[in-house]
Amino acid sequence: MKYAAAGAALLLLIVLAFIAAITSILTSSGTPGGIGCVITTTNSSPQGGPAVASLDDLDEEQQSNAALIVQTGFQLGLPSRIAVATALQESRLRNLRYGHLDSLGLFQQRPSQGWGTPEQILNPTYAARQFYTHLVAVPGWVQLPLTKAAQAVQRSSRPDAYASWEPLAQRTVDALAGSCVTVMPGEQAAVVIAYAQAQLGKPYVWGAEGPNAFDCSGLTMRAFQAAGIAIPRVAADQWQHGTRIPTGQEQPGDLAFFNRQADGPGHVGLVIGNGQMIHAPNRREVVKISSYQRGDLIGFTRPLGRSDPR
Repeated sequence: MKYAAAGAALLLLIVLAFIAAITSILTSSGTPGGIGCVITTTNSSPQGGPAVASLDDLDEEQQSNAALIVQTGFQLGLPSRIAVATALQESRLRNLRYGHLDSLGLFQQRPSQGWGTPEQILNPTYAARQFYTHLVAVPGWVQLPLTKAAQAVQRSSRPDAYASWEPLAQRTVDALAGSCVTVMPGEQAAVVIAYAQAQLGKPYVWGAEGPNAFDCSGLTMRAFQAAGIAIPRVAADQWQHGTRIPTGQEQPGDLAFFNRQADGPGHVGLVIGNGQMIHAPNRREVVKISSYQRGDLIGFTRPLGRSDPR
């Protein structure tokens, strides 16, 4: 247990360093890329119902656990809204050493039901990865309402309870992913990608700019706004705005353009590395990760560091 405690402490320091390096977590509703506000902590410990109404009601422990869940989802390329809402309902984002029957940890997972040993379940990273592993095994989970997706994993006696936490979960993910952050020099690309990662699984709606749905260029515009960088609204104008990057020299944070039309590209995605991008494909699909190695690829641009085009 001594080594487990030391490992947990080290993990917490790593998570806090990750968040500090990329973002200052904000509580104001301001515009993406705003500066000057920071989450305040309280000593509140809600026990029943969605008593936590806003980010400033989350204390340091809850914020750290939320950050770990979001970062784990980021590493797995998965949206973290469902996981955060589930942990809010199950444990109020606390790594509990007790629960119903033998339930433990952030997600109240049970050793007797094959979730792992007590020591493993009380490791927040292990618990989060277990939740994500079970979530992606649910058929059609991306299209399910949050409460149904969470219930398919948790099999709770209160299957509708997760829905009440969805608004706070989304605000928490948005804040941690950089929708309203102070950007450190050299970290813009990380914030752009983190914002896009937080939108995975959201529906495509033509003309939408978030927060609940996006089209392709609405997603990329908002992602760059999260880093305090203004780019044009539509794909054809975004193509003209950025510095052109030769194929093979693209980097995470660059934009990839497709589907050449008379007025310019008809589609855009955000490069995240390893030949992959995050994009909002079309009305039949959701925001997702895909390969950008395809026949209608036009090229790449790098908008980072450009001045406001207006």
